[in-house]
Amino acid sequence: MFSVVLPCFNEARHGYLPRILQNLSQQVGDKQLIAVVSLSADDTLSIVQQFPNFEIIETTATNRAQRLNIGIAASRAETVLLHHPATLLPAKDALLQAQAVLAAGAVWGGFVHSFDFDHWLLRFTSWYSTTQRSQRQRILYLDHCIFAQRQVLMDIGGVPDMDIFEDTALSVALAKWGKPAIAPGKIITSARRFRDRGIYRQALLNQLLKLMYYTRQDPQKLNWLYESKSQINVGYDRPSEDG
Repeated sequence: MFSVVLPCFNEARHGYLPRILQNLSQQVGDKQLIAVVSLSADDTLSIVQQFPNFEIIETTATNRAQRLNIGIAASRAETVLLHHPATLLPAKDALLQAQAVLAAGAVWGGFVHSFDFDHWLLRFTSWYSTTQRSQRQRILYLDHCIFAQRQVLMDIGGVPDMDIFEDTALSVALAKWGKPAIAPGKIITSARRFRDRGIYRQALLNQLLKLMYYTRQDPQKLNWLYESKSQINVGYDRPSEDG
C-alpha cells in the first residue's frame, strides 16, 4: 500500500486541486489518501470534502513542511508519496510505477517533470531537473512528487521545517541512501508563477532565491519574495525588517 500525503493551503485559486483529487482517486493499487489542510481563505477544505476517500486532517500548521510531516505521521503504508499541490501524477498507474522502481532497489525517487505551458526555457528546466540535478546533485523538488520508504523518512526526522527549500533539504538528507530513482511517467506541474510574473523574470528570481538559500539568508524573506501576493505555501504578510 502507498500512503499519499497532499498538503493543502489556499489551493482553490490555481484550479489544480479538483483535478489532483480526481487523479489520485483513480490511481490503481491499494492506497491511503491523506489531505492535510491548513485554515485557508478560500474553498480548499470544501473541495477536499467532496472526495470521501480522502482522510482529511485539519491543522494550524503554518507551512508546507509541517503539513507534510503531519501526513507522514498519519501514514500507514511502507511507502509514502509526498504530493505537490499543483501537480498531476501520470494517470492511473503512477503508484505502480513508483512501486516498481522501489522494488528494483531504490530508497526514494520521483517522476519525470514537465510544465503545463510550452516554452523552450520551461522544457529545458524540466529536462535539467529530471536528468541533471536529480543525478548529479541528488536533489528533487517537491513538484517531482517525491516518494520514499516511510521508515527512511522517519529516520531522518521527516521534512525539514522550513518555509521554502524544504524539498532541497529533504533531498540532501535522502541522498545518503543514493541517487533518486526516476519513474518513467511524466507529471504535469503548474507554470502559473511563470505565466503571472513572466517566464524570464520568474527564472531569474528562482536563481536569486537559490543564491540566497545557499548563503543562509532568512527563509521567511525568501518565501515572501517567492510567493509575493499568492500565499499558497505560507500565510504571512511580509518578512520582518530585521530578518
